[in-house]
Amino acid sequence: MPVCIRIKKLLKSSGKRTTLLKKLKNKFEKRTYQQLKAAKVSFKYESERIPYILARHYIPDFVLLTPTGKVYIECKGYLRPEHKAKMCAVKKLHPELDIRILFYSHNKKYIRWAEKNGFRYAINVIPEEWLNGL
Repeated sequence: MPVCIRIKKLLKSSGKRTTLLKKLKNKFEKRTYQQLKAAKVSFKYESERIPYILARHYIPDFVLLTPTGKVYIECKGYLRPEHKAKMCAVKKLHPELDIRILFYSHNKKYIRWAEKNGFRYAINVIPEEWLNGL
């Protein structure tokens, strides 16, 4: 029996299966669902979240060597979502690092993001106190 006919029969048979079938993303997943049901094995669909970490390296734009230690400066004109994720991941893994962001221009969204995520920031020019490690 073709896959689409079997799926239509399943849709008619039970409300619980209908809900699950709607969640399936494509015909291949639907076909796999059908095979598992026919095999009468116990299974769940997308029921668990498994965290993973991608090994990457962060290379800061500038590293200031000050009397009080290193200050990492990241220059940002356009703060892309992937940059936000990267910066948060580095801060989470290395809370001991003093990472600061120098924004090209005043952007309220970027400033809110920096404040929310605990990044010190400046606009356009490095402040004098940063140069001294403060």
